[in-house]
Amino acid sequence: MNRILFCCILVGFGSTKSHAQRHELGFLLGGVNYIGEVGNTQYFNPKHLEYGIIYKRNLSQRIALRAYFSTGKFSANDLNATDLDRRNRQFSFSNNYNALGAGVEVNYVSLPVGGFGASWTPYLHVGIQRTLMDELYFPTYEKTAIAHGKKMTIGVPFGTGVKFNLGQYWIIAAEVQTQFTFSDNLDGSFPNTEKQPLARKFSTSLSSDWLVFTGISITYAFGRLTCCRK
Repeated sequence: MNRILFCCILVGFGSTKSHAQRHELGFLLGGVNYIGEVGNTQYFNPKHLEYGIIYKRNLSQRIALRAYFSTGKFSANDLNATDLDRRNRQFSFSNNYNALGAGVEVNYVSLPVGGFGASWTPYLHVGIQRTLMDELYFPTYEKTAIAHGKKMTIGVPFGTGVKFNLGQYWIIAAEVQTQFTFSDNLDGSFPNTEKQPLARKFSTSLSSDWLVFTGISITYAFGRLTCCRK
C-alpha cells in the first residue's frame, strides 16, 4: 500500500518532470577534417575517423546537457589544395588527438525521450572542449611536420543536427560540429621557436585553426522509475 501511494505521488510530480529523470548513454562515430594553413580549405571534407562515447542528461523535452570523450586523427597535404602556391610548397602533416567536451543541446521542438512511438527534431548545440594532441613543427628544409611531445588546447564546438526518438529507448542523431580552437599550431605552422630554434614558422597567427566533425551518435535512454511508467 505504501509503495502504491509513493508511486502515485511520483506520478503526480513527474507529470511535468518525468523527462528530467531521463539519461542517455551511447557512442559517437564520424569523420573529421581540419581547416588551416596546410592542404585544402574545404569546410566540410571528413577524411579521418573519430569515435568515442557520449552521455546526455535531458533537463526537459527541449534542453539537454551533454558530455563526451572521443579520439581520432586529422591530417592535410598541400598536394590536395586548390591554391597553386600551396601545391607548389608541398607541406604535409598528421596529428593524433583525444577530446573531452561538454555542452548543451536545444531542440527546435519538444522531443519526448522515453516516450512510445517515433518522433524527431532538429537541434542546435554549443559547448567547450579540451583537446590533447601532438605538438608539431616543420624542421628547416623539411616538408613534413614532426612531433615533439603533446600539447593541450581549448576549443568552442558548435553546430546543428537532427535527432530521432525510435521507440522508448533508442535515440539516433546526425550532426555537424564546427570547432573553433584557440591554437594556430594544429598543423605545425606556428611552433614554439624557443623549444625548437630551427623550426619553420609560416603562419602569422592572425587566425586560429578549425576542426569539423560530421557524424552520428546512437544512445540508449534510461533512468525513469519502473513503477511510474505508463
